[in-house]
Amino acid sequence: MKKLIIILVFIVLWAGWLIGFPYYLMWLEGISLFTTLPDFTSVHFHFPDDVFRYAGSFILQFYKNPAAAAAIHTAFPMLCILCWWAIVKRLFKDPDSLLWIVFLPLPAILYFLENDMDLGKSCMVVALSATLAAVAAVVSLFVKNKISLPDFMHKTWLSIAVPAVCTVLSLVFIYTGPIITHYDELAELEYLARKQKWDKVLEKVPPKEAKANLFKRKYALLALSETGRLADDAFRYSLSGPDDFYFQKPVSPLTFNYNMLFYQHLGMENPLIMLAYQQETLSMTGLSFGAARTMADAYIRLKDYDLAKKYIDILSHSTCHHRWVRERLPQLEAIRDVEPEYPQVGPRFIMQDFFVNMASMVSRYPEDRKIADYLLCGVLSQKDGYKFYETFSIIAEEQYPDGKGLPRLYQEALCPISKHVDGLLLKYHIDDEVWEKFVDFNDLMNSGKSHIAKRRYADTYWAYVFF
Repeated sequence: MKKLIIILVFIVLWAGWLIGFPYYLMWLEGISLFTTLPDFTSVHFHFPDDVFRYAGSFILQFYKNPAAAAAIHTAFPMLCILCWWAIVKRLFKDPDSLLWIVFLPLPAILYFLENDMDLGKSCMVVALSATLAAVAAVVSLFVKNKISLPDFMHKTWLSIAVPAVCTVLSLVFIYTGPIITHYDELAELEYLARKQKWDKVLEKVPPKEAKANLFKRKYALLALSETGRLADDAFRYSLSGPDDFYFQKPVSPLTFNYNMLFYQHLGMENPLIMLAYQQETLSMTGLSFGAARTMADAYIRLKDYDLAKKYIDILSHSTCHHRWVRERLPQLEAIRDVEPEYPQVGPRFIMQDFFVNMASMVSRYPEDRKIADYLLCGVLSQKDGYKFYETFSIIAEEQYPDGKGLPRLYQEALCPISKHVDGLLLKYHIDDEVWEKFVDFNDLMNSGKSHIAKRRYADTYWAYVFF
């Protein structure tokens, strides 16, 4: 009976972690690091003070698999329960009916575990519980009289009801925890973006979610860019300024990871590497698996053999990266004698604000529509139609030389400008449907029916400008 109860509680908690927070658990692996290289322990850990953080770093390697991660996360409180059960058996009379006592702290342990991202404190609690169990075993050898408890504490139903209630309370604490719920949602978006499952990202972040949550909006806009829809649907997903595209001042692993994805998909390796180095400073171990993998792949793309080999060597001395390393060894060997590619097209520029960066990149790579869309949509978000037209006229010479095939938002922005720029409608083609909507929007606004115009054309550039 006792074994069955413990097994059932383990299965329920394991399923709770696996079903509810698989992406958060996998994300924990990416912010940690473990390697057997000697400088890892000598520089980042001071023994014996950091022995539990060191153990946590080792354990977090296995969190790449969500099922294994959920099992390990569940094992921490269950190991504590087994140690406490050993204490009860050693010190109390008739212990078989007192199983319920050891489940009482379970909700507190789960709440504690939720906020322990490096697992150091959790390892310490398990070690302390094991130590107390060992002490109880020694004490029981010398103390023959075991502790008696009142009869009502030996009721059979308590051993069923209390574990059940404590397990339910534990799940409630986990599922209502604002930190872990928030992290799992964003970790899922990060996972989908790394796998380039952009349609899934947009399924997870519908327009209403993008409007309500700035972090999710960034992922939605990134997905729109990668699917070629940014210049059609940016304002439908509540673009309100260039800061919606990336974090100007990242301060957490989540924000650094997003910015790295942003620059990676723009092909801007230097800011990607800079951000990876900065992210290292936030890591508990001075480096993280996520940053190390990012830099190894970036240096392979740049054909920098020495630096790529450095990070691959670090990862080769971890426990769970042997396959990952094997997959990259042929790529590494292929660039052994190749000159690193650090291209510089045109004059140097230092990373500054969004418009300076994107304008510089457009000048270097005028054929890259993705970069051009970021710049043009950023200008549109400033509600400056003439600045947009000035910028668009330059970009269109490369992107739309025949004036056709313009994305919807560019057409909408050109409609009101066409009244003031002679020959604009001859130079750039506006779809009949777009022009008819523009005329209807103007008619509604001029007749005092702005509320209808706002509702009918909510995702248009005109609605963004006026409302």
